[in-house]
Amino acid sequence: MTAPRWIVIGYDGSSAARAAITYAVRTFRGRRLMLVHAVGLGESEAAAESVLDDVLLEGNDELADARWDARAVHGNAAEGILRIADELDAEAIVLGTRGRGSVTSLLGSVSHRVVQFADRPVMVVSPAAAARLADRVAP
Repeated sequence: MTAPRWIVIGYDGSSAARAAITYAVRTFRGRRLMLVHAVGLGESEAAAESVLDDVLLEGNDELADARWDARAVHGNAAEGILRIADELDAEAIVLGTRGRGSVTSLLGSVSHRVVQFADRPVMVVSPAAAARLADRVAP
């Protein structure tokens, strides 16, 4: 039996990132989820780990029944997400828009770069989709 494939989710603690988790759990049932958080300039390793440790406390109840793991990566968030997706041979990448990074385009800088350079499907959860997901009860 083949092991389930990975879905990589960019995670920064924002509501858009939480919506990306909700979307991934509901869309990719049975897959393993890897949450990736980039350690920003001036952010301590402890602070980065805290973001990942708090993921269940931040309203991500869907993860309670999912198979998931998390990694903190140093440096550029987009490059880190792409590197982890490549290492895991991920089936897809799921991102939220308008996270904590600066916005340089409609998608946001991280989402834009991941979409531009990914060699696998990328789903981007918009703020409107995030609101819609928040209003829906999980099936």
